[in-house]
Amino acid sequence: MGGVPKGATAVSLNVTVTNPHEAGHLTVHPSGQATPTASNLNFTTGQTVANSVIVPVGPDGRIIVRNGSWQPADVVIDVNGYYTPDSNAAYVPAHAIPTRHFDTRKDGKPLAARDYLPLLGRPGVEAYVLNTTVTTTIGDGFLSVAPDPNSREQYENGTATPPARPVASNLNWTAGKTVAYLVQAPPAQGGMVAFWNQGWEDVDLIVDFFGHYGTD
Repeated sequence: MGGVPKGATAVSLNVTVTNPHEAGHLTVHPSGQATPTASNLNFTTGQTVANSVIVPVGPDGRIIVRNGSWQPADVVIDVNGYYTPDSNAAYVPAHAIPTRHFDTRKDGKPLAARDYLPLLGRPGVEAYVLNTTVTTTIGDGFLSVAPDPNSREQYENGTATPPARPVASNLNWTAGKTVAYLVQAPPAQGGMVAFWNQGWEDVDLIVDFFGHYGTD
């Protein structure tokens, strides 16, 4: 599943539901176990909504996604990463409380439509844990958070080249809505992450830093 190797004990996923025919919920759980009563994602008729899910892997290496409504819905699953007993990285919190890393509202320059914003750039990070919020939404759209192969130095000296536009979404919104989403974002080698506005209207982006996975 999505490049997850044998021996993984859990996976980090972005789970999206779209085109649901009625209101309901999704429950994600390990295979071989009874479906729990808790839900991972709740939706209304016709809504597109995503949530971050960390779920253990069953003995056969599989997970189960259960649609709790009585009508069909489309489900999209993106793999952010996985956990194994051999991993050397551990979660390192940023501070006693999360910190505001970036806010486009401060300088009045929203994230332009169909454009991206490179952020972070810390060396030695396996993945960042961020709360990402989109607001001042004029139209519908979605946000993609993906590794950026450029370094901070390349952006500073003008030698950076735009990374490939990702096809997976992390956060979906409709016009006028403010939507927040917990993102576990693996960077490229230089530690940079690109935040893509995949909508056709400018939006405001807010990024709060919770911590990271690393060996320090």
